[in-house]
Amino acid sequence: MTGPQPLDTRDSTLNVALGDRYSIERELGRGGMGTVYLAEERKHARKAAIKVLRLEPGATPGSDRFLREIGIAARLSHPYIVPLIDSGEAAGFLYYVAAYVPGGTLRDRLRREGRLSIADSVRIAQEIAAALDYAHRNGFVHRDVKPENILFADDHAQLADFGVALACTPAESGTITAAGTALGTPEYMSPEQASGDRDLGSASDIYSLACVVYEMLSGKPPLRGSNARATMAQQVTVTPPPVRTLRPDAPVAMERALSRALSKDPSERHATAIEFAAELRLEEPVVGRRYPAATHAVAVLPFVNASSDLENEYLSDGLTDELIDALSKVEGVRVASRTSVFALKGKPQDVRAIGALLGVSLVLEGTVRKSGQKLRITAQVTSAEDGRLLWSQRYDRELEDVFAIQDEISRTIVSTLRAKSFANLEQTPPKRYTESVSAYGLYLRGRFALNKRTQEGVSEGITFFQRAIDEDPKYALAYAGLADAYSLLVDYRSVPNTEGFTRAKEYATRAIELDETRPEAHASLAWSSFIYDWDWPKAEREFRRAIELDPRYAAAHQWYAFLLAAQGRAEDALIEGHTAQELDPGSVSARRSLAWLYYYARRYERTLHHLESAIAMNPTAEETYRVLGLTLAIDGQHDEAERVLREAVAMPGAGSYTAGTLGFALGRAGKSDEARSILAGLEAAIEREYVSPVALATLYIGLGDNARALDWAERAYDDRRGWVAYVRVNPLMDPLRGEPRFAALVERMRI
Repeated sequence: MTGPQPLDTRDSTLNVALGDRYSIERELGRGGMGTVYLAEERKHARKAAIKVLRLEPGATPGSDRFLREIGIAARLSHPYIVPLIDSGEAAGFLYYVAAYVPGGTLRDRLRREGRLSIADSVRIAQEIAAALDYAHRNGFVHRDVKPENILFADDHAQLADFGVALACTPAESGTITAAGTALGTPEYMSPEQASGDRDLGSASDIYSLACVVYEMLSGKPPLRGSNARATMAQQVTVTPPPVRTLRPDAPVAMERALSRALSKDPSERHATAIEFAAELRLEEPVVGRRYPAATHAVAVLPFVNASSDLENEYLSDGLTDELIDALSKVEGVRVASRTSVFALKGKPQDVRAIGALLGVSLVLEGTVRKSGQKLRITAQVTSAEDGRLLWSQRYDRELEDVFAIQDEISRTIVSTLRAKSFANLEQTPPKRYTESVSAYGLYLRGRFALNKRTQEGVSEGITFFQRAIDEDPKYALAYAGLADAYSLLVDYRSVPNTEGFTRAKEYATRAIELDETRPEAHASLAWSSFIYDWDWPKAEREFRRAIELDPRYAAAHQWYAFLLAAQGRAEDALIEGHTAQELDPGSVSARRSLAWLYYYARRYERTLHHLESAIAMNPTAEETYRVLGLTLAIDGQHDEAERVLREAVAMPGAGSYTAGTLGFALGRAGKSDEARSILAGLEAAIEREYVSPVALATLYIGLGDNARALDWAERAYDDRRGWVAYVRVNPLMDPLRGEPRFAALVERMRI
């Protein structure tokens, strides 16, 4: 609605028609269902709000809806619903009269204050929840719960405007606004409402109320796109950030209640609005909920390098990794993954916001200063629930004491958890894989370089791991690091697979020979066996062994999911993929992998959902845009696919895969000349460098040239590209499935 206006002279007819009962003073606002005026009821000398619909020729749908709104308002008598006083028809107008609520709207208050106190937010939520519960029990879904429709009378909230309400009982379904129409306000629409679902229930209003509560706490709706259509798409596909990332002082239980009420699946939300409001004010989580408890969880934030020499950062990062690993061995404690915590490196945040983001109750942070052979390490533990400092300590030691310091800090964390009533926690002393401080330092440098996830970083990591092995030839972790590095070398260099995977298998096998209990080595060997050797039984054995050794090792679940997907075991793959994402919620890779799994399962709506989440986590990851463009193209959304892929090819790191995918999308959209121009560029590049046959096969599929596509698919088989492992399930290859050569290729894969 627009703001207050003087009375329009053209409505003088209305003034005359109602003049014996009401004195109309001014316009309060306009909306899709009519105009609202402030008036005074002459008989009782009280203020009233008159909502008026001018009857135009042929305006039957609007008048029918308006009459239905009057009918609903007349039947809903509740302290927190704006009451109906009168209604009727006069001089070509339909009107109804409601009590005037002088305290303004929640929108007015949010404009003034930005966000509300937690106590006020909960109180308003309780009052509106009571109104909604009453409406739901009487068979109506409001469908437009938003700050503009929440008014204040004597500081109490009242729900107004049932103009787009929907009957949710069979007896009423024919007499209220038709279902299947996305009426409402995009920022507060439930996913099912945004999708035009014809079967809206009370859960839709609960979602909308949760959006309002989220905005009261944070100052903005949970989701908002660049326009109405984009916002509605986000309601269907994007998970909003936890409210405590924006409002750290919000209680943990409140965040859990909001997370549940904002579930994309209506069946996962609260049964009633009253239940949602009650859970908002709980001090402890409700027993038996499906969301994960955070009380056994700790995050080790990246320790800060306080040395003047930036080269010492490997030591602060390495100490962080070692503490994560040590605490992960403690039964009964969940530790936030490395990916999740390192995503926060260099981004100072309130510890309560970190707790909300990572789902933890304790945060360990500290600094490392190295000067010669001297170390000064500070560490502190803080409660993520209320920000209280629980423990802090400073260590001044020699570099050779680094192992003892790690042990002491991890023991302190366990003691702190025990003090918080987890007395049954058991800590196994961490296993040391070398006694050489020099080899250990080189290993940390190798991991530091490898974690850069760049071509230069991978090459540098290989050098440091090899030097660590020179210092200690029996250092199993260094061999496992080499195995990972050579596997990544294939991804970060445009080279044939043979050298990278041969060495990856060699070093993983050596790590296992030295220590069979290292899950990283088994997972690395499993990945090479799957994606390069296509030895399905061996890959499955090694993945299962890695998970058996460490069920919380997210990468093993993530990679195993791809093996299962390639074999057509879609549901099992999705279970493993979701497990990896839950274990490592801050990992863009885990989220993107989940999107790939839904893509192979041909559930494109969920694919797009997870890709949107991955982009929100890292807007510069070129691979995510490539997968998004591919999915959109296969789903027939050609214009959007082209837009996304043109953006992707302009990003740093874009290569032949991305160019080939853009060519595929252009070919599918009928833009063959542009696609062939890209093809010519790729074929010319073959004279200068290795171009993956996957890019050319993909492009030829888009052009509909199955014979040439199969030529390059067979070349991909000869080059042992991992793309061929998904030959049974990749929707991209559907146009080839009737070809005898394709059937022979599937047969050769022995899937």
